[in-house]
Amino acid sequence: MSNRALTFTAERLLQILKSFPAANAYIVGFSGGADSTALLHALSTVEDQLGTPVSAVHVNHGLHDDADLWQQKCAVFCQQNRIKLFCLKIDLKNRTGKGLEAEARHLRYEAMSALLTPETCLLTAHHADDQAETLLLNLMRGSGVDGLSAMPESRPLGKGLLQRPMLEFQNSAILDYLHKNNIEWTEDPSNQCLNHDRNFVRHEVIPLLEKRWPEISKRLLLTRKAMTGARQLLERLSDDYIGQNLDHPYVLTITTQLIGDPELFKLVMRHWMKQSGRPTIPVYRLEVFYTQVKQANHNPNVVVKWAGSSLHFYKQKLWLLPDPGVLPCPVIEWRTGQNEVNLGSDIGLLIFEQRNETGKRSEYQPRPKKTVGPGSKLSVLGRLDLEGSVIDLGTYHKSLKNLFQTGDIPPWLRDCIPLCKLDGELVAMGDWCFSASFESWLSENNIRMNWYPNHPLLQYIHTQQHPQTVDPACAVR
Repeated sequence: MSNRALTFTAERLLQILKSFPAANAYIVGFSGGADSTALLHALSTVEDQLGTPVSAVHVNHGLHDDADLWQQKCAVFCQQNRIKLFCLKIDLKNRTGKGLEAEARHLRYEAMSALLTPETCLLTAHHADDQAETLLLNLMRGSGVDGLSAMPESRPLGKGLLQRPMLEFQNSAILDYLHKNNIEWTEDPSNQCLNHDRNFVRHEVIPLLEKRWPEISKRLLLTRKAMTGARQLLERLSDDYIGQNLDHPYVLTITTQLIGDPELFKLVMRHWMKQSGRPTIPVYRLEVFYTQVKQANHNPNVVVKWAGSSLHFYKQKLWLLPDPGVLPCPVIEWRTGQNEVNLGSDIGLLIFEQRNETGKRSEYQPRPKKTVGPGSKLSVLGRLDLEGSVIDLGTYHKSLKNLFQTGDIPPWLRDCIPLCKLDGELVAMGDWCFSASFESWLSENNIRMNWYPNHPLLQYIHTQQHPQTVDPACAVR
């Protein structure tokens, strides 16, 4: 382990940024403290060589009496260095219940991410000592491989990217750069408050560890490097499974391999939630959910709910439902002379359309000018209004429950499937199952009744009922 700290220079920063994914603009998170001041100053000196415009964003939390003064100092620094500055104010309230630090960090990133467009990059000044602190904090929280990998160099944020180009530099090297260039910075007195976990680790825990194990930050970074390698390997394993079994971004097939391996199951679930942009399922809930799935067979009541999401198990598939879920099908009368009926933002449209010459429903045809409709009392409604109904298929009858089961439609989405009733008789489920008399009427009049759902899960169900056609979500209207 070398005792030589890497020197921080603008030239080294330039090399690091050029090794990162390209960006068409950089925005530096600028608090006015030592680290972000060094990053912004160094970046401004190599902006021409970088060939990418540089600006800064300051977030005023309003927590300290001098918060507005710090914002003014940031504005002066940027004016002196000809850097465009965005100033944002946030209303900091402990809304998540996770504490002041977590709430401030969440709202700060939320505010800054709103500035990002595709290929725009937010740069933060986290350094090697921050990495060591993060690893220790995550260790105290009982984190796994992801947490012990600490902070990644790059990750998606909003519509753009978050990059941390200073992770290999220690705080001492950054201070050396500021002193060498006679650059002043602002000290936030709250950084000395030991009530905050990170400050306690920084000012109490790490100095104590240093007395026993010199260069403790470097030792911790070796652990972080090993954990990062392990995380990348596990991500590839998860990617392989998800790539082979993801039927839809919200629907994952569960194989016997996954059911038989609890660690693989939990690994894949965490990675799938990360890919979906959902919060991680709490460990204890994931443990219980795995046990329920393993013992469930076809029990449709196996579900785990957390942080505005729910995960349901049905017929060897997991269905991810982000809140607020899918709205049920409303009850609407389909008036005579109407060619289409709007069933809301989730359910979409039911439309009578003229058949085209090939008969392929994937080729959209404009509505005919003449009135299309059976000319009788036709209504659209959901399952709850037709519980126990059967549909006459000519030579035999099928119950609504049986049709849902054979269509592999999970119980919690059955209320969302549009059903049509003509003169009191069930004549259609979606646009794939019609009564014999209704099908005959459609055929005689050269008409199709097509459903165009809007919600992604309903689009998936619809496609499953029409495996030979183009996904209706792709149809242009």
